[in-house]
Amino acid sequence: MNKNFIKSYKIYLLNFTTLFFLSCNAEQITQKAHLTSAWYPQEKTELTKELKFYIKKAQEKFKLKNNPADIKIIIAPHAGYYYSGLCAATAYQTLLSENIKNSKIKNIIILSPSHTKNFEGIATPNFDNYENCLGSIDIDKNKIEKLKTNSSYKFVEKVFEQEHAIEIQLPFLQHTVENFTIIPLIVGYIKEQDYKIIANHLKNIIDENTLIVISSDFIHYGKNYDYTPFDIFILDNIRYYDTEALYAIGKQSYNNFNTLLKKTNATICGQNCIKILLKLLEEKPFGEIEPRLTCYYTSAQMEQARNNNYINIKKLLSDLSDDLVKNSVSYAGLIFTTEKNNTLKQEDQLTDYEKKSLYNLAKRSIENEFKENKIPSNLLSPVRTLSLDKNSGSFVTLNKNGELRGCIGRIISNQELFKTIQEMAIASAFNDNRFNKVTKNELENLDISISVLTSPKGINSYNEITLGKHGIILKKLTKSGNLANSVFLPKVPVDWGWNLQKTLEQLSLKAGLDKDAWQQDCYFDIFESFEIKNNLD
Repeated sequence: MNKNFIKSYKIYLLNFTTLFFLSCNAEQITQKAHLTSAWYPQEKTELTKELKFYIKKAQEKFKLKNNPADIKIIIAPHAGYYYSGLCAATAYQTLLSENIKNSKIKNIIILSPSHTKNFEGIATPNFDNYENCLGSIDIDKNKIEKLKTNSSYKFVEKVFEQEHAIEIQLPFLQHTVENFTIIPLIVGYIKEQDYKIIANHLKNIIDENTLIVISSDFIHYGKNYDYTPFDIFILDNIRYYDTEALYAIGKQSYNNFNTLLKKTNATICGQNCIKILLKLLEEKPFGEIEPRLTCYYTSAQMEQARNNNYINIKKLLSDLSDDLVKNSVSYAGLIFTTEKNNTLKQEDQLTDYEKKSLYNLAKRSIENEFKENKIPSNLLSPVRTLSLDKNSGSFVTLNKNGELRGCIGRIISNQELFKTIQEMAIASAFNDNRFNKVTKNELENLDISISVLTSPKGINSYNEITLGKHGIILKKLTKSGNLANSVFLPKVPVDWGWNLQKTLEQLSLKAGLDKDAWQQDCYFDIFESFEIKNNLD
């Protein structure tokens, strides 16, 4: 064998062995958490305690029925936990099952805006793991390399070192997911024509075990943010702008969201991340998915509601005078799930936040009638969601000191649920002919309850009625050719302790008939309902 060949081969083998040894022993690059305790506790025990506090509060006050295995996308805020921790927890709680960590999720894509550096494209990490006081989280380097085959995904020097919007999400993920890797991406300026290309590359690294987290706050209002498009009914106007944004996201409409941004110049810091998500959803990487709003409030509201570790939920969701909203940031929790909302029980089809919003709407709509400077009706509306958009009958019942003070509703409605409730609240207070109009002095002692109804269906016999479950509609054609009818909500016979016969007798009398009229030639429809009462405390 040629001596020169042998010499060259030995040199090659030596170099290869050296490189192999060095590569096997190369130290991993770690991105250490840089945030201070002003953002969240920096000691493991204290941070775990705080995460548990927010999750527990979310489960108590903002619970929703969902299957954790079906959650595919979370949108959560990225302010310090003092302000946004509860809102984030309302979204992250959905990953838990009986407080057991989610084991289905294996890789998590985090899209974050850049708060410290201007650049074009998507910044990818050049490190191997993130490390905070809860432990280390590995980066999925293989998926990063796949993304970098598109020139929009690239290394941007030092952009990760000071970015809080990714780091603030990690403790909640560590608290709710068992074992996972992350693909952290910081989004810079994106040309309009590039969103679809970027989204398509992102789709290539998504599988059934992927969770996407969008780190974004919503409207930043005030001189501190150089955004003051209104100076009256400030909180209501902020909510209105945020509503338009959240509704477009829920509808999965890139065009609607983009139009809103151009129309309002809305200061949504994660807007580019959201636009990537909406382009991605056009490709249906998870199939058909549905949104659910878990929570919404502003930093100004949290300032009024918080006293150290106590958060007054009533104050958190209450209106504020304009002088208390000089500078404010909005926070929203939103999830997307493959679970179909219409497969849930009727009362579970609305989140606790949505129920609280409807109660607030009814209360504020009545109170607004006494104001000299009335809030425009559209600004009273809650954060609009697809669930609140459904056409549904509803009743609003007013009680004072245990006595009925008004009750008006619609069995069937051809308009959105929140609009029906708003109208029925005003009608119950001021248009129930059985009572005098509600006065301003009565507001403090007025109890409000809302009944949300299913569509009525006919039955063959009154024997099919289940008291407490079914609302009842009685209809009978009188000898004069008029249609007599009356209705009881499901709770009426229960509240009065009536049996079926007594219930039908009272129903007949309410229709202007003899008490025994129900026994012959009567038709009955039944419906179901659930009740929303004051659960703000």
